Amino acid sequence: MFQVCCARAVCLCRLTSAMMLAKVWIGDFKEFEEVLLKAGKDDEMVQAELHEKCQQPAGHQHMIQALIFGMICDRQRCKEMLRYLTLIVKDNYQHCIKQLVVLAHDKWPKMNDRNATATSQQQMQLLWLVKELVALKVAGIDKVCVSLLRQIQGGNVKSAPNRWLAGVMCSLFQENKLWLKEQVQAESRIIAHVFYTFTRLVADHIDHKFDKMRRQEVQLCCELFQEHFAECSAIGRDVVRALQDVSKVDGFDKLWHALLNNPGKFAGLSDISEVFNVKTSPEFLRSRLTPEMEKQIVFIMQHVKMGQQQRYQRWFMTKWDLSSPEAETLIADLLRFVCGAHHPPNQVIRSDVVQRWAVVGWLLKCVKSPVGLANIKLAIFYDWLFYKEKYDSVMNIEPAALLIWKSTPKWIDITVDLVEFLLAIADKWGGDRYHRCMCLRMHTYVSACVHAHAHL
Repeated sequence: MFQVCCARAVCLCRLTSAMMLAKVWIGDFKEFEEVLLKAGKDDEMVQAELHEKCQQPAGHQHMIQALIFGMICDRQRCKEMLRYLTLIVKDNYQHCIKQLVVLAHDKWPKMNDRNATATSQQQMQLLWLVKELVALKVAGIDKVCVSLLRQIQGGNVKSAPNRWLAGVMCSLFQENKLWLKEQVQAESRIIAHVFYTFTRLVADHIDHKFDKMRRQEVQLCCELFQEHFAECSAIGRDVVRALQDVSKVDGFDKLWHALLNNPGKFAGLSDISEVFNVKTSPEFLRSRLTPEMEKQIVFIMQHVKMGQQQRYQRWFMTKWDLSSPEAETLIADLLRFVCGAHHPPNQVIRSDVVQRWAVVGWLLKCVKSPVGLANIKLAIFYDWLFYKEKYDSVMNIEPAALLIWKSTPKWIDITVDLVEFLLAIADKWGGDRYHRCMCLRMHTYVSACVHAHAHL
């Protein structure tokens, strides 16, 4: 048994590129195995030995790490190890949660082979452990769930492991609605993350092949929006953009109609403009990029010089399959991140690295379908529609403004196309009652951009 578990532990070294962490975890696991070998089948002796280990300096942390490692490696004994975990924990699972967040946020892709066609055993075991801790209502497990939600890649329906993760997480929340409700009192934002994630994923699962998955996602999102409107609307104005994208999907169509025509149904909302006026938190714009994806696109905007970005862009497109028709939803989320969440300091703006407007122009060229282009342009200009100088950041509107300016005269077709779209949405988007308001805002944000760049 010792040799088998050690072999599994060595396989788990791919969890991290930091070999020191891997060595520590393997060492902890071997120490735990020695306890089992010493105690044999005497369960009371095992517990006594574990408690004694926990009394040593940093011993509690090492035993927690050993048990997490064992549960992910050893499917046959995972329930036994979970029982030991509940018996020895004395910090309200804080160290356990800390380690699981690291695994879910940073190490999830490394728990499987690149381009794998099936979910790895380690990934399955991590999800099993998360489910068990949710059932135990462990404080902080919502942070692990949010990290796992980020690992569901938008615009990727070809990957079986990606679909599996989406399905398992959706089922987890369906089965634990009472736990979700309790998270509101704990001031967790997990309900907003669940709603935003799966509303965006519904747009990927339109094909009839994903009918069952889509129905589950729609049911979950509609229930959350109706029962927890305050938490969902805290996302900001992008909650409306997400709903508009799926407004013709069965289930969401009635929700969208009620939001437009009977807003008072939702926690006393008097008008949809109240949601528009809340800028989207960068936390949610960032949430629809995997941590690895965010790291790579930020690297391009922080370390690659203008004129040298083509090979990085080609690599990024290949890595995340941006040339596929299914990736259009992901590109929209990338653009919302670039415009609304990634705000570089002035020294970066003044430098010769790739600027945000150039990234926006590159991603715009990746989309070919008319519907996809309309959604992409709306993502670029979304903050323009509701810009208020007092509350919104000029950084949200700067990339599109600079793209229009920098494209003249070399790429005049881009300038003309973007200005035409901007004028069209100012005239038509949101109806006649917003027309005057939008025109005033257009004047405000153009003035703000000119003023900001005059001082750079």
